Amino acid sequence: MVLLFIFLITGTISDLRSRSIPVLLFIIFGMTGVTEYIISGDRSLMNEAFGVILGVVFIAISVISESKLGMGDALAVLVTGIYLGGSEAACAVLYAMLMTALFSVIILALRKGNRSTALPFLPFLLAGCTLQQVILEANL
Repeated sequence: MVLLFIFLITGTISDLRSRSIPVLLFIIFGMTGVTEYIISGDRSLMNEAFGVILGVVFIAISVISESKLGMGDALAVLVTGIYLGGSEAACAVLYAMLMTALFSVIILALRKGNRSTALPFLPFLLAGCTLQQVILEANL
């Protein structure tokens, strides 16, 4: 779990600074996540597969939407799915999407942006994963 948060924090900093995430970051943390899964075996293969499928769906959305959803964001969802498995990753991504939507409404209401204003997704994914872990720890 610590490695996922290191990935998300590093990716968030890069996303906010340069609007891009280094490919090497995905490779290192993706491979580390797979290795951690194999060694720990704390999730079922089915749950792990659903985590990867979630990421693949987001990659497909990125391709189909002609990068309205950035490929880096989609790959970040894939890495998150590798670390958390399907159910936890889906909840974390849902929380991130809801926070992004709320932030977008605020930006629109304050007239600081419009419908085509691009937002970095990784800060919201970091917040979604944090919220997911807080909920899990509190057994809610």
